[in-house]
Amino acid sequence: MKQIKYWGVLIFFASILFIGCKNSSNSKETSSEKTELTDTEDEWVSIWNGKDLTGWNTYFNSPFSKYDITQEGFLGLNNPAQDIIDVVQLGDGSAIRISGTAFGMMFTEQDYGNYHLKLKVKWGNDKHPPVENSLRNTGLLYHGFGEPGSAYAYLNTVEFEIQEGNMGDFWPIGDIEIDVPSKPTDSEFHQYDENSPLRTYSTTKFYKEGLTEHVDVGLMDSLVKMYVKKFPDKENKHGEWNDIDLICFGDSSIHMVNGTVVMRLFNARKMSDKSPLKAGKLVIQSEGSEVYYKDIRLKRIDKMPAKLVTKE
Repeated sequence: MKQIKYWGVLIFFASILFIGCKNSSNSKETSSEKTELTDTEDEWVSIWNGKDLTGWNTYFNSPFSKYDITQEGFLGLNNPAQDIIDVVQLGDGSAIRISGTAFGMMFTEQDYGNYHLKLKVKWGNDKHPPVENSLRNTGLLYHGFGEPGSAYAYLNTVEFEIQEGNMGDFWPIGDIEIDVPSKPTDSEFHQYDENSPLRTYSTTKFYKEGLTEHVDVGLMDSLVKMYVKKFPDKENKHGEWNDIDLICFGDSSIHMVNGTVVMRLFNARKMSDKSPLKAGKLVIQSEGSEVYYKDIRLKRIDKMPAKLVTKE
């Protein structure tokens, strides 16, 4: 099954990352320094109420079953078990705890476009089969469209990767194509670089067909064309909260980790028909690891923040 093969890709790829990680465009952003954005508090709206999951839907596969929806215990839409996702009280306030015991997502009822999103995320301790030996993993997905489960356990989305050591990376989930200024590196994968030309990344043949026993040059080339590593690495150490900023205007987006731009993406579109992606649902993934989210806030914008864009 395509879904099971896909999981083989992720396990293989996670092992590579573990080893390898320890412009429309007359404009660019400065990504190596922390950027202080000035805001007034009344501009921000909390899209999580701090008490329950009102305003959000959930979709989960069977516990410990990767992406196989045929197994007993499949949960599906809006049937969350409390040990999979819950609101908990921590010493610094309420948070959403995702246990990771089932693969799936929570996603907004509403579509969003032209916004600045802020949230905080930190890792818990637990990891679960079948990824108990892999990097802790979750993700913030955006511009989501399609039915729940139409792209594995998720929607078709652009991914702001939230994974140990790889916070801010880009993945396409489903029917996605996008352009990123990037460059080849000493590893197999391209890295975000604000001064490099745009390269196109999309859901490739490798991603669709899964991993074979022999990874030839053609398959690795396909994987390279669907994944971009962030730069620089600004993730805090395990157990500390990380400040995540996602800024989307039109079909462009910016990934920020702890106040620093780590990636910028242009010309988001559907791979199938090249139509632009400028809005959609927000998604938070459950991918086998315990993780906490809180302070999920959003404000509307009518342009990219000036402090993140400098004219050449």
